[in-house]
Amino acid sequence: MVGTIGRVIFHRPESGYSVLRLDRSGGPPVTLVGTLPEPREGERLRARGTWRDDPAWGRQLVATSLEILPPGSPEALAAYLASGIVPGLGPKTAAKLVARFGEVLPEVLERSPERLAEVKGLPRGLAERLVAAWRSHRAGRDLLLFLHAHGVGLARARAVLEAWGEDAFERVTRDPYALAREVPGVGFRTADTLARRLGIEEAAPVRLVGALEEVLRRAAEDGHTTLDRPTLIEEARALLDGVAPDLELALDRAIAEGLLVATPEDGGSWIQLPELARAEEAIARELARLAAVPLGWRFADPEATLELALAKLGLEPAPGQRAALRAALSSKLLIVTGGPGTGKTTLVRAILAALEEPGLRVALAAPTGRAAKRLSESTGREARTLHRLLEAEPGRGFRRHRGRPLECDLLIVDEVSMVDTLLMRATLEALPDGAALLLVGDADQLPSVGPGQVLADLLESGRVPTVRLAEIFRQAAESGIVRNAHRIHRGELPEFSRGEDPAGDFFGIKASSGEEAAARIVELVVERIPERFGLDPWADIQVLSPVNRGPAGVRELNRLLQARLNPAPADAIERAGQRLGVGDKVMQLANDYEREVYNGDLGRITAIDRAGRTVEVVFDGRPLTYGFDELEALAPAFAATVHKAQGSEYPAVVLALCRAHGRMLTRRLLYTAVTRARRLVVLVAEPTALDRAVREGGGDTRRTLLRHRLAVLQERPTNDGKRGP
Repeated sequence: MVGTIGRVIFHRPESGYSVLRLDRSGGPPVTLVGTLPEPREGERLRARGTWRDDPAWGRQLVATSLEILPPGSPEALAAYLASGIVPGLGPKTAAKLVARFGEVLPEVLERSPERLAEVKGLPRGLAERLVAAWRSHRAGRDLLLFLHAHGVGLARARAVLEAWGEDAFERVTRDPYALAREVPGVGFRTADTLARRLGIEEAAPVRLVGALEEVLRRAAEDGHTTLDRPTLIEEARALLDGVAPDLELALDRAIAEGLLVATPEDGGSWIQLPELARAEEAIARELARLAAVPLGWRFADPEATLELALAKLGLEPAPGQRAALRAALSSKLLIVTGGPGTGKTTLVRAILAALEEPGLRVALAAPTGRAAKRLSESTGREARTLHRLLEAEPGRGFRRHRGRPLECDLLIVDEVSMVDTLLMRATLEALPDGAALLLVGDADQLPSVGPGQVLADLLESGRVPTVRLAEIFRQAAESGIVRNAHRIHRGELPEFSRGEDPAGDFFGIKASSGEEAAARIVELVVERIPERFGLDPWADIQVLSPVNRGPAGVRELNRLLQARLNPAPADAIERAGQRLGVGDKVMQLANDYEREVYNGDLGRITAIDRAGRTVEVVFDGRPLTYGFDELEALAPAFAATVHKAQGSEYPAVVLALCRAHGRMLTRRLLYTAVTRARRLVVLVAEPTALDRAVREGGGDTRRTLLRHRLAVLQERPTNDGKRGP
């Protein structure tokens, strides 16, 4: 169907979703629904699609493809030119242009712009802006439509256009795999499909390099910052279905061109994406820089300062904790690590109290919103996410860096096990030379979701002074959760509370299968825990599972819990096979700096607006609006994976452990899950699965080069004659 846009009824710029009135010659207007970057009245479209009858809007043509055509009449062309594509060009000037050139005006603008001088009274500057806008708008629109037709969403297509400008179309057609390399969210399969349609051969070097990069990107998603050369070649060949005769040559070419980085180590060659190689190098370099400059402040009597702070807080620390405090008050760089109940939070409070009187500037930060909120609550001081502290700008990096460092004398970063390689680089680069850095975390928890295992690598390198807290505070030792966390860490099975014990806080329930485990979990969350402990199923109880799929995986547990806790929502929609209904608990799956909501944050759906295609979600009392096209950032959260729960803390945790969870059954995962709970832990487990999780001390071993880079870094003498870092 061909027609002219008579009216733009609705348009969502971020997604391109549009509802248009399409005027047709020889027929009545049609309501058209489709995806269009920047619809303008007067544009001609060729639309293909299917008809549907909408209860609210009546009969509509839902477009599966749209093509922009040159305006079909002088009137339509004049309306298009006056629609705002060129500031200062209004209806009168547009009418003059059309009167002079008629339907050949588009050809004049494309091929003979000098002829615009034939229009009397047309300023030269306006003519030049018109030609530039016409060509840019047409090229940009054609690119957006081209990419969208090949599976690249408009938001990402716009990012391509913004990054590459007028060269975008040429770059995409020359090397479509650059999309996967430079545009977040565009994967190898999308780029590969586009390449096939553009006629790029299966064994073309650009395709082979694209596959090598994709394997490294997938490895980064699994936490690795590097792969050895044989593994990379093998996995790339599998990705290419074996069609890769010159893969070794393509790898050498990619290294020579700087698309990949090779590092010799342990007699082999390790390959990295440039961004991760630069990040690891920067971490080593920045640690050396910080260590080379003396601490910018000193206490006249550190011991007296410490005692005064402890008296103010009413604390009497154990000998190991007191030694940690002394180190923290005199060190330029320090890591403090320890399990639950060993006093990490108390140590931070004591440091803050000691630094209060001298008026030193202390910044508190954590990698996630929930971890930052916990740090604020425990210290009574403002704590921010690292992204907020560093003033993250979406798509542009951080406003705090070496040229504009943080304004602090001491930076304390909590839950540092969750900080990945890229975020650690940004944090270190933003620290001023004289500032001190205190990294606090539990080395036995799961590593970061992003690539790397920074805390583990720093500890194992021995290059940063470290205090390991091992003594458990007396009050914490009374908690079954704390005691069992330490038992699990030692490779011992937990000791469960008896059912009749009123002070019990750590229970175990046997299951013979994943299906039975899921049924018992639903009963616990909906009935037994609320009745006995008075906890709210929505606000207080978090179900965790090691995996997403399977009978006791997150997806199925969410479906079962939704059916009991929110069986008949006022409205609901389905995305990716999962229901999102009014009243459902949901989790944010990725950092959103504009909304200031972060990966792992929990909210509740309060409204769905079908006409406006939006969903309202309340996070910590703040209502936020998501378009239907943005719902991939949300997931039901009555149940969540243990990885997604990192940095969070809940009154009660119910954990599923089944044999089907396979390689995810590790001591580190179990330890992390248990330490998410404050008041209550219930393990619903097949006995063999629990036994395997406790006995399996490995798991989540990541391949990185940070330790190697720290080891080979040339030591630099500091001002006090020591060597660093």
